Amino acid sequence: MRNFIFILCFFSLMDMRAQGKIDSTKFRPHYMGMMLSGMQIGCNDCTLGKRLTASAYLINGVQLTKRFSVGVGIGADGYDHWKTMPLFLHLSERISGNKNGLLIQLNAGHAWAWWDVNENNLPNFNQQGGVMIHPAITYYVNLEKWKIFFSVGFKTQVASYSYRYDYRYTVSPLIGNKDTFSEYTVKNDLNRAVFQIGFGWR
Repeated sequence: MRNFIFILCFFSLMDMRAQGKIDSTKFRPHYMGMMLSGMQIGCNDCTLGKRLTASAYLINGVQLTKRFSVGVGIGADGYDHWKTMPLFLHLSERISGNKNGLLIQLNAGHAWAWWDVNENNLPNFNQQGGVMIHPAITYYVNLEKWKIFFSVGFKTQVASYSYRYDYRYTVSPLIGNKDTFSEYTVKNDLNRAVFQIGFGWR
């Protein structure tokens, strides 16, 4: 995963430098946006089998060169009993083609998470999200100012919940009562294959 991020950033910087020298009189940075939706395939407990869940993104950003763009996105994802809302940085680099072609993309950020099991039975319940990383390979079809995207990738998402039981017991008549607690934390590393389709504009 770290190697993928390093390679994407390296080629993006090289492309920006080259485009600045070659196409400075022809290309101007401009706004770009895209919407993607699709499905995630994976499992929390794979002994129960894999499941299909939904995933959707809205991304807005800037096309910095003919090949490289950067943006900020927000999404909505499902993971069995978890629902998340990621806010992420989007990086995209065209690696082949012109009118139609291939992109390598990286979405990375933080997601808020909700465990959709009734937590009323768990005392002092707390839930939280964590880091989301989603590299992808995307094929696009260019239709003048519109693009159609077909994306395949892999997503990893961290989410956890905790709960705590509070106790009070009598140590002795002289010492009196003492408070204690038992705390439990469940951390999920959610890994999914992601298939999305969508459209972009400028």
